[in-house]
Amino acid sequence: MDYCSLMSGSWGNCHFVRAGETSLLIDAGQSGKRILTNMAMAGCGDGSSLSAILVTHAHRDHIAGVGVLARRLKLPVYATEGTWYEMGPIAEEIPQEFKRIIDCSEKWRIGSLDLEAFPTSHDALESVGYVLRHNDEGIGIATDCGVFTNRMERILQDLPLLVLEANHDVDMLRKGRYPFYLKKRIAGIDGHLSNEDAAAGLLKILGEKTKKVVLAHLSQENNTPEKALKAVGEMLLGKGLTVSVAPRCTPGEWMSI
Repeated sequence: MDYCSLMSGSWGNCHFVRAGETSLLIDAGQSGKRILTNMAMAGCGDGSSLSAILVTHAHRDHIAGVGVLARRLKLPVYATEGTWYEMGPIAEEIPQEFKRIIDCSEKWRIGSLDLEAFPTSHDALESVGYVLRHNDEGIGIATDCGVFTNRMERILQDLPLLVLEANHDVDMLRKGRYPFYLKKRIAGIDGHLSNEDAAAGLLKILGEKTKKVVLAHLSQENNTPEKALKAVGEMLLGKGLTVSVAPRCTPGEWMSI
């Protein structure tokens, strides 16, 4: 399996996963043109080989390019019923034949990838994260999580590659220029994980198979890659892991498991 972050953060989110002849996008939170540009920059092709788009939730930084890409590339789009409802106009633009409704109680398959969704605690209707498996390998992707839930702990256990939100530094958020209501929302149970929250969550799910961790969805205003890496790295010291940060607007490094 191969993984590459194409963009990450409130500017836009998009992940690329490939196993054999099957390749997927998880979220498409920028214009279709920009996502295809980043795919080309990363060496992911022109989009013609994509098999589907998986959507985590209906916030714009995760869905802005979904409709364009689905129509242009004739791609099925997988999302929960609540996400389809909240996507509104974007959902209406997608031909019915490309719409797939998923349920967190079910597992399904696309090509050579086995897929499973799990609920996340966020202020979007039926938001989810995903686990993608190929043979004995697996990737867990969990961004936009106000808290690290028990179900997340169970489903993300001992995966070779984990992509987890490390949205903010607590002190930067507290002292920053955001209005109080927004600070409260970000730090709340339906908001985003802090660097320390991410580290604590990772300690619960690391196993012998876990080799790589990507910290994602960093706030441009309330975090820095250096702070995220320091906070998480100190708590994971001695675990033998490679920890990196997904870039905000450009593709990240290729990772193979």
